[in-house]
This record gives sequence, structure tokens and C-alpha cells, in this order.
Amino acid sequence: MLRSSLEGRRKIYRVNALHPLTSDITSIVRKVAGVDTVIERVVKNLPGLKQVWICGDLARGVQGNIIDCILVGEKLDADYIAELSSKVYKLIGKKVSTQEMKEIRDDMVSGCILVWEMNTKNDFPIESSISGE
Repeated sequence: MLRSSLEGRRKIYRVNALHPLTSDITSIVRKVAGVDTVIERVVKNLPGLKQVWICGDLARGVQGNIIDCILVGEKLDADYIAELSSKVYKLIGKKVSTQEMKEIRDDMVSGCILVWEMNTKNDFPIESSISGE
């Protein structure tokens, strides 16, 4: 169900888009993590968005009250993102802390999970920063 590839010293894991249960698995992971609402609303209304990264406690598998996100793209509407973060808090009871960047730095990738990337459709990438594998 998973496929992997090497990018430098990092091993990237992704759900196999050809597997018959991919859409079900993707939906379950997003709902359990509490990011499904965030991702769906963000990607629909931010045309310059290229990637969505989850960092902090949630990326480490620890449930908390804050969802730390890095939004990678150009000309992202900061006012809309702030408004959306407020709405997400009302929907799921978690504060969303966002950083907008044109490109994510390599030192930031460690400890973060790539949860959406432009043109991946039903593919749910899972970032792992395992060195030497």
C-alpha cells in the first residue's frame, strides 16, 4: 500500500495511488489527524498553493490543541488564511498556526509531514526524515 523514494538523505513514503483502497485510507488518515477540514478549504481557495506541511505535535503523532502548518506557494492571501484558521477552530476546536513561504527550507522538513502537494489528487504523501536509509 505504500511506495517510497529517496530524495537526498530523506526517504519519502507515499500511499500507492494505484491501490484500490487509496481514497479510503487517505480519507481516514486525514479525518483521524483532524486536518481534512483544513486541507479541503485551503486548497480550494488558494490557487497559488503548492504544498501543505503539518509540523509540531501533530506531525509527531501527539494530539494537541494546535495544528502547526506551513503553506508553500506564491501570492497566498494572508487575510483569507487568518479567517480560515478562525473558522477551523470553530469547526474542530483546534487553533491553526500557519507560516506562508515560497519554498520550505531543508532544515524545516525534519519533523514535518507533507500532507498535500499540487497535482497529487488522491495521493497522500507521508514525509519521513530517516537519514541513511
